[in-house]
Amino acid sequence: MTRRVLFIVPPTGLFIREDRCQTPIEEMKTISLRPPIDLMYSAASTDAAGCECRLVDYPAECRSWRELEQDIRDFRPHALMLSITTPSLHLDVEAAVIARKIDPSILTVAKGAHFIVLDRKALELYPQIDCVIRGEYELTAAELGAGRPLAEIQGITWRDGGGGITRNPDRPFIDNLDSIPFPARHLARNELYFRPDTGEPQTTIVTNRGCPYSCIFCLASVVSGKKNRYRSTDNVMAEIEECVRRFSIKSFLFRSDLFTQNSQWVIELCRKIIDSGLKIEWASNSRVDMVDPEILSWMKRAGCWVIAYGVESGNAAILEKVGKKATLDQARAALAMTRAAGIKSSIYFLMGLPWDTPQSLEDNIRFARELRPDFVEIFYTYPFPGTRLHEIAVENGLLGRDEISTDAYSHPAMGGLYMTRNELDLWRRKSLRRIYLDPRYVWRMLRGARSPRELAHYLKYGILALGELFGRRRHGNAPAPHVRD
Repeated sequence: MTRRVLFIVPPTGLFIREDRCQTPIEEMKTISLRPPIDLMYSAASTDAAGCECRLVDYPAECRSWRELEQDIRDFRPHALMLSITTPSLHLDVEAAVIARKIDPSILTVAKGAHFIVLDRKALELYPQIDCVIRGEYELTAAELGAGRPLAEIQGITWRDGGGGITRNPDRPFIDNLDSIPFPARHLARNELYFRPDTGEPQTTIVTNRGCPYSCIFCLASVVSGKKNRYRSTDNVMAEIEECVRRFSIKSFLFRSDLFTQNSQWVIELCRKIIDSGLKIEWASNSRVDMVDPEILSWMKRAGCWVIAYGVESGNAAILEKVGKKATLDQARAALAMTRAAGIKSSIYFLMGLPWDTPQSLEDNIRFARELRPDFVEIFYTYPFPGTRLHEIAVENGLLGRDEISTDAYSHPAMGGLYMTRNELDLWRRKSLRRIYLDPRYVWRMLRGARSPRELAHYLKYGILALGELFGRRRHGNAPAPHVRD
């Protein structure tokens, strides 16, 4: 009998559900919804193991709890695999409750960075979850889907028959990323995920995993390790070609923990994109100290239209405290070189760090305006379990040891040493208003539009952003979920 596995994003709100990045889309100005690439990878590996798989992104498809319940009744899965984020965990597990009520024999599985550290705690708190996946998920999901005995599967924590909780050995990181099947895009509604500036379909391609740096707020090394593991450029090209020819997708987000660390690999990939004749455009990330005119020139020629830089702060002392190991001058140089290469820049600042003061937040605004980026986003830091930031927050009484905040990114998850949550909560909108309403910024955005369609999108998002920045603030702690009907 063929085993059936249902992969879902629960109907609990729009989030980017990638283990490193768990951003709620609500109130974000420069971030659009991405496909649930981790689930798509898991489904591809599970499909290759001989299972019948379905994948549904309920928030993206505007589908309800009632429809989830009906889908479970119709498909009758042997296993239900949930993609969760730490801030939405308490809402996401409702999907497991529903599955258990319909058929107690369904194996309910949850995946997310939360379980790398708090696996036992989660199973203790949520008896409706049978099993959680720790670490890289593709091989684990395939073995779970195929019905391998739980005691034999690496990288899971599960309920044993005696009512106890068993933590199996870790699964090693996958060194040969080329061995992983391409994400199961045939199971997804790819048209739901698009570029924020043009509205064209966009998908995510994971080019490499791992980061050697240790920024105190970041999950990258916790999730993917310190070694930067790159796919071969031929393997990446094969996935690009599949997306273009099979799914008619020509816009990409090259997702990585650190895309530009190996400049020769990047240049080799750019050469192959150019030689292929494929007319694609793509976005990537970089540290500010890992670009130069040569690599930027190749990236531009190969279709890179925007690079995201984690600037984090305009205050040198804050940068040192968070372990960024990059300087304000390096940020200035990176933005200038990117602009000279004809590539747009998107920069990210953090707010709500334990040491923030009104002066350090003023420094962020000043520096953002000085750098003259094309896009700016400001996040409140989230103290993810497993990060040094979480430890510092607990040590200083800013967060309870077992406290899981449901506020994330657009509202402060905790107060600081010198500022309360209420004080911090005023600063994000204030900062964005001062950055985005600078006449010089408005003029640069309008002048930088490459087509009437792109200009229309900028105007549309600008009007929406103004409505949010000057509108009423949301009250309460939880992201606005899709209400169960």
